[in-house]
Amino acid sequence: MSVLARVGSNDVPLRRFRPVVFIAATFAAAALLVSIVAIPQWLSKQARWEVLRSHVGQIGQLAASAVDGDAHRQLLEPANYSDKLYARALKPLVRFHSANSDLFYVYTMFDRGGIAYFVLDTAASRDLRTNHKLRASTYMERFKLGREYEDDWLEQIAAGKTYVSPTYQQDDYGYFLSAHMPIYDSDGRYSGFVGVDFDVQYYLAQEARFRALEIGSLIVAVIVAVLIGYRAALYHFDQDRRMQEHYNRSIRDGLTGLLNRRGATDAVRKSLARGTASYAALLVDIDNLKTINDNHGHVVGDTVIARTAEAIRESIREGDECARLGGDEFMIFAPDCDTDDAAEIARRILAKLSTQSESLECAKFGVSIGIAVQGSAADFDRMYHDADTALYHAKAEGKSRLALFAPFMTSFRRRAA
Repeated sequence: MSVLARVGSNDVPLRRFRPVVFIAATFAAAALLVSIVAIPQWLSKQARWEVLRSHVGQIGQLAASAVDGDAHRQLLEPANYSDKLYARALKPLVRFHSANSDLFYVYTMFDRGGIAYFVLDTAASRDLRTNHKLRASTYMERFKLGREYEDDWLEQIAAGKTYVSPTYQQDDYGYFLSAHMPIYDSDGRYSGFVGVDFDVQYYLAQEARFRALEIGSLIVAVIVAVLIGYRAALYHFDQDRRMQEHYNRSIRDGLTGLLNRRGATDAVRKSLARGTASYAALLVDIDNLKTINDNHGHVVGDTVIARTAEAIRESIREGDECARLGGDEFMIFAPDCDTDDAAEIARRILAKLSTQSESLECAKFGVSIGIAVQGSAADFDRMYHDADTALYHAKAEGKSRLALFAPFMTSFRRRAA
């Protein structure tokens, strides 16, 4: 396995509250909540409308049952018309209309050649009791076809069906819904049809109240969706923060706070990806750490490790990366660093540790440093191998010193210090 594959990543900075999570969660919650609220409301509205249409259709059937079919059939031929016949045919419809205050108009028609003509109109009777000021249609007045009747309504009525207009209409008197029902004479012959215009003002007032409730419900749903989105974004942020903190801890050495082997990989890769004229790899090894642990205990040994880490941290330049790779081994990877710069870093470490060693009277210690430098096309695996070789030579020449890798150095496995 390559050294680079064995060596992880720099600390990942904690992400802030992410608007995209908030927006996505809010839209998802809004879609769900609005559907939960709006779909039942829409279905309920449709059901109320169909109940109203059915009610108006029943009123049309009652009106048709009040018509004298035989007298009405006679009036289909203008030659049979007389005021007496008209009044006799109109009288039962007038009584029916007077008993239903929710009706605007009650009338009868017949169709000829696909054109509807008025026959009876209760508004023409002085006996009509109504609160509406109505304009009566005259006998055989042609019906002006509205857009709502641009279908096969006449054919449906002639076929014996009750026709209720698909939507309400408006005129000078208000809003109304029309129903038409066929009329038959005593022989069962189709003899025109009756029409009723039902006042739907009360229904519309109710729907306005329902609409206010619907809008209020939708507003509440949207507010709840925003709160859910906000909570989801906070939860995502908290989970992301916990994962990043855990990851950041996992790439740090617990004793020194430096990058560990895992944490060094991304640092090296990112540094190589940026591209500079030269790179330097420095391996720093504490001399005789095992002897210090054996003679003075691991507490003193940990102090030596911590002081070495502090000396390294204070000696590197901005942009350099340092890591603790093992018990007594540290690494520095320095971009844009030539041989002189690398040697200067090593000398600063040695000087600082010389002072640190004097202050730790119970355990004199030092470090050996191996240095390898390559150009812009640096191969980290090779640099690590060369720095390791230089480190061995530094130890072989007396320790507590630095060594720059040179081609003449013999590369072989390091002996344990």
